[in-house]
Amino acid sequence: MPNSRKNNTKRLLFRHLKRERAFWSYDPKSVTLARIGDDFLIEKVLYHLDWDDIMKLFEIYPNSQINRVWKNELCTAGCWLEDTNRLFAYILFDVKNPDKYLKNQQRNSLKHAGTLH
Repeated sequence: MPNSRKNNTKRLLFRHLKRERAFWSYDPKSVTLARIGDDFLIEKVLYHLDWDDIMKLFEIYPNSQINRVWKNELCTAGCWLEDTNRLFAYILFDVKNPDKYLKNQQRNSLKHAGTLH
C-alpha cells in the first residue's frame, strides 16, 4: 500500500478513536498520531472501534503485528474482553480452540508477571 494511503487510513482511524473518546485518560495535547505509535493505535482500534475500522488495520499493518499487539495487550485482559477475544481469535487469527488458547495466554501472562509459579 502506498505510504500516502496508509497515512490517510491511520489519520481516519485516529479521528474515529478521538470521536469515541478512546484517549479520555490522557492529556489531550499529548495525544497526537505522531506520538502514539503504531502498536498503541492498533490496540486502541481493536478495543474501541467497530469491525470496519478493525479491518482497515489489516490493510495497513502486517497480520503478525496486529496479532502480537492483540496477544500482548488485549488477549490477557481476562473475562471483561472474553467474548471479543474469542471472536478475534477465531475469525481474525484462525485459532482453532479459542477458549483454550485464551486461557493459556492469560496463564502465561500471569506467570511472566510473577503472580504464578
